Amino acid sequence: MKKYNRKNLRNIQTIIQDKTGVVITTDRTWNYRRMATAAAAFVLVVGVVSFPVRAFVTSVVRERMESIPREEVAEINDMVQSKPTEADEFSREFSASEEERNKALWKAYKDGKFPENVIAQVDNAADATEGMLCYIRSAGVFNLPDREMTDEEILEIIDFQNKMSYAVSQSPASQEALAQAKAEKNQLRERIEAAGGISEEEAIEIATKRMEADLGERAEGKEILRYQDGSAAVSTIDLSRQTDYEHKGDIAYTVYFENPEDHSFYKCTIDTVGGNILYIETNEPMAEE
Repeated sequence: MKKYNRKNLRNIQTIIQDKTGVVITTDRTWNYRRMATAAAAFVLVVGVVSFPVRAFVTSVVRERMESIPREEVAEINDMVQSKPTEADEFSREFSASEEERNKALWKAYKDGKFPENVIAQVDNAADATEGMLCYIRSAGVFNLPDREMTDEEILEIIDFQNKMSYAVSQSPASQEALAQAKAEKNQLRERIEAAGGISEEEAIEIATKRMEADLGERAEGKEILRYQDGSAAVSTIDLSRQTDYEHKGDIAYTVYFENPEDHSFYKCTIDTVGGNILYIETNEPMAEE
């Protein structure tokens, strides 16, 4: 079994980058146009239906996104696809205070704390009013006021980022890629059943027990990542060409746990035949075997 301990933060977004080549950040900057590719390529891990890559959306956020008129969703997607940059840009850096509040407000947003208003949008930089937060559509830039932003303004940014991500995920290209990825996962499941492999529920139990044994008290607060429907996000990996460690079956499950407060994580990959643990990765200290 391979075991990796990473001292530097290496969270689920970085794991997504490893698997797909798509850079996903944990703070403000998203690459929307490549999210559809990431959602499909990594659907076995992310598993979202209408919200790619970013932290798994809660039911209240999903309801908010699904309430957006279809015409507006299509308009936002067209804007994202046509903008000159592939990722968010900002007119200035966030201050240290804004960075800290942004992290806290992301969590609050997932719990249902939404802005009272929507962010203002302008077509060109010349139309941006000095000192006013707005999104410049033609440039793909959030124009930030020179002063410290309020919580309301940061929430408006977060809200619009969610809307852009949701709009891209609803595009025909993204939906087609997602359907293909789901079909591939179903094929892997059929192979697991044919080989007499363990279930996802059994894999979760094995991973949970091992995490608790490896981390002890530090396992507390780590949550298994979940799909939008609430089911556990367990990836299914084809090992038929894997040669760097021994495995009985040709398919493995990977179970991910993450503490949303400190972004510590634990990743456990399990052979579907026999339930042996093949690979562990975490940014928490672990006792050597």
